[in-house]
Amino acid sequence: MGRTKVLLATIATTVLVSGCHVFEVACPAIAQASGLSVTVAASYAPAVKALHLKACQDGVCREGYLELVPGSISVDQGCEPYVPEPGVPKPGAPGQGDPGVPEPAVPGQGVPEPAVPGQGVPEPAVPDPAVPKSVVPEPAVPESGGRGPDRVCSATAAPDGTKRGMLMLDILTESPMLVTTSGTSIDGSPLPVRTLRFTPRSDYPFGEPCGRFVSASVVLDEAGLRQDRPAG
Repeated sequence: MGRTKVLLATIATTVLVSGCHVFEVACPAIAQASGLSVTVAASYAPAVKALHLKACQDGVCREGYLELVPGSISVDQGCEPYVPEPGVPKPGAPGQGDPGVPEPAVPGQGVPEPAVPGQGVPEPAVPDPAVPKSVVPEPAVPESGGRGPDRVCSATAAPDGTKRGMLMLDILTESPMLVTTSGTSIDGSPLPVRTLRFTPRSDYPFGEPCGRFVSASVVLDEAGLRQDRPAG
């Protein structure tokens, strides 16, 4: 009896262990950049010739002039129009594989004609042999302007009038950061010194199994510096 209990316990343990599966999650091969990104607003960008940035976090400071590049946004160019394959019947067309829609009766083709006096009794109608119709499934037709199967969609980058740059850091954490901007305007005069203290954001853009990403970005305009927050 004791051996039986030990055997049952062993089998139960084996079933529990074999029932546990480790599911791997595919994460994108995107490395996190340790840096502070700066966007000069479109209304202020024409006045900025050179921009100097200083960022301090956890007692460590980095500073330097940024390489400013024109900013851009993604513009959706839509999708190619859907073109159905030739020879595919449309739903609702009689005689083309639309189940449940009776075809109109044609005299002389399996339907007895009405009796005419003086012409005898008509022969019994011989039903036509049942020939199964090939039913071709109708492909999914997307709505007008929608995205359907096998449709090529594209987007392009369009300038948005901003200027963007990044100051690379040794490490980026969730600790508060102190940022100071200065520089030179187009007419050669110094830009106003702006200072901002903020906390970088952390998120799981690809799910918790793929790790947490920390990002730090600010926007500079005529009013000063502010933290760049995602829309919505």
